[in-house]
Amino acid sequence: MKKILFFVAILAVTSAVAQTAKDGKADSIMHIWQTQEKDGKMQILKNESGYYGKMLYGKDLLEADGKTYKKDVNNPDPALRTRLLKDYTLVSGLVFKDGKWIDGKIYDYANGNSYDVNLEIKDGILYMRAFKGVLMFGKTIKWTLVE
Repeated sequence: MKKILFFVAILAVTSAVAQTAKDGKADSIMHIWQTQEKDGKMQILKNESGYYGKMLYGKDLLEADGKTYKKDVNNPDPALRTRLLKDYTLVSGLVFKDGKWIDGKIYDYANGNSYDVNLEIKDGILYMRAFKGVLMFGKTIKWTLVE
């Protein structure tokens, strides 16, 4: 009986350690990232529905004066068309699976459309793959770690 209890205890501890390691890897994306061209910055955060990214800076988010943020004029929701693009949510709904953050959505304020998005970190580079339905027909944006 003691051997069975010992085995169950070892199994429980191993499972808890494995889950902690998995969660730690999943949270490794939670940083500030900038585009390779250094013209945009995004912070990846986590909430109850998964991982999301908010834009901290983007040269195209500003009016001609370089200080005032543009409004989200192309948003499909008329109630949101007057909101400023400062700190808007760029990506949302990401879940961590098999070393990648998948099943998310990315919002393109320039046309008001949302696309599917997956993220993956390889060799310290964050690869953001945006696509509409078929992964093969998409665009990849590379981000580098800021902090």
